[in-house]
Amino acid sequence: MSERGRKMILILRFLLVSFLLLPLPTQKMRAQEMASAAQQPASEVEFLRLQIQEQQTQIEQLQQSLKQQSDLLQQQQQLLEALRQKLEPAGGAPAATTAGSSIIEAKAAAPKPSDQPTPKATEGPILGKIKFHGLLQGWFAGGDGGFRDTFRLRRGELKLSGEITPKAKWTVMIDPAKAISVNNTWDTIGGTKVVSDVKVSQASRILQDAFLTLDYIPRVHLDFGQFKVPLSLEGLQSSATLETVERAMFASDRTRGGTYGDIRDLGVMLRGPITSHLDYQIGLFNGSGETQNDMDKNDQKALIGRLVVRPPFLKGLQIGGSGAWGNGQRADRPRRDRLGAELLYNRRSLLLKSEFMTGKDSSTSRLGYYGLIGYKVRPNVQAVFRFDVWDPDTRLETDSSNVTERDYVVGVNYFITESTLKLQLNYVRKTFQNQLLPSKNLALVNLQTSW
Repeated sequence: MSERGRKMILILRFLLVSFLLLPLPTQKMRAQEMASAAQQPASEVEFLRLQIQEQQTQIEQLQQSLKQQSDLLQQQQQLLEALRQKLEPAGGAPAATTAGSSIIEAKAAAPKPSDQPTPKATEGPILGKIKFHGLLQGWFAGGDGGFRDTFRLRRGELKLSGEITPKAKWTVMIDPAKAISVNNTWDTIGGTKVVSDVKVSQASRILQDAFLTLDYIPRVHLDFGQFKVPLSLEGLQSSATLETVERAMFASDRTRGGTYGDIRDLGVMLRGPITSHLDYQIGLFNGSGETQNDMDKNDQKALIGRLVVRPPFLKGLQIGGSGAWGNGQRADRPRRDRLGAELLYNRRSLLLKSEFMTGKDSSTSRLGYYGLIGYKVRPNVQAVFRFDVWDPDTRLETDSSNVTERDYVVGVNYFITESTLKLQLNYVRKTFQNQLLPSKNLALVNLQTSW
């Protein structure tokens, strides 16, 4: 055989041997990997097994908690369903929705505002929010000079107010504590005074306020109905905020013509601010307090107004005036004119208040005035002093019906709460012109609540 042939045989043998030996390292490596895996520490395997068991325990606890929450939600839903059945009116809509999915279903089923049914014409008007206010005053009065000590329910005012629209409001107030009284008219026949007429006192009627307020004009309020006429500072002051137990005599001595404030009548009134420092009230009424909750007996009307200015240079100062023009001359419509001036200064602990009022009822001229000072010795304790004069007939000083009276009032106001509960103690010394009548002493106690 030639040399070239032998070389070719050797090459073929080499390639064959290489091919046969090539898989051996791979198989050996696989065997080593298997041996290595078998030789891993037993602690690592145990650790993995414990982790899997712990995760399974946590999953079981979570499933149990979800089941408890589901049971609790179902119990609450059953309770709400039972409550809804109790509150649901017969044939009506449900009073409330249940928890969970029921709330979502109720919201989804609720109609949109535009889908709400339009009220029928026969349904009542929606009056909006109704406010309720009141005043309850319990008095004790005791004195000498023939005065009998007594307890008295002085006021029991109940007031409701509300809105028809944002620009139309209503107010109604009654006082069930009032007792019907009469006013007597006297004539002189043969030198003897006799009663010529008896009428129900308008101030004793139970219906106090009943009026509508319209606010369609900017800065102008229109009141229509029955309410206090705009006369006198203290006459318009709320009974709950009076510094003394009773008002000044020109507004409280009704038996001797003291109707110059705190009186009501039927009519229409405009009121509002002219500027930030000037307010007005002016109205046309059936009379000056004599036709409360009654029809007018004639065509004449009374013009009554009040103007108040608060000077910007002195904070707390208020100056004003009020008056009434009765527009009457006949027997069925006697003249009832009034004219008054007022001053108020209220700053910090000091209060100063004074009024002067004069007027005419038919041919009788009357005059009254007072001055009051109050000072808060403590935040909830106020000391008060008032000097009060009332002359029911400036022409005569003959008897108790026309004699001039001067009262000296010393009092203390104790505010048990800031504005809802108050105790008032007043001592009144009553004196009379020319000692026509003996002086009298009077003690007044007022315990009141207002809201």
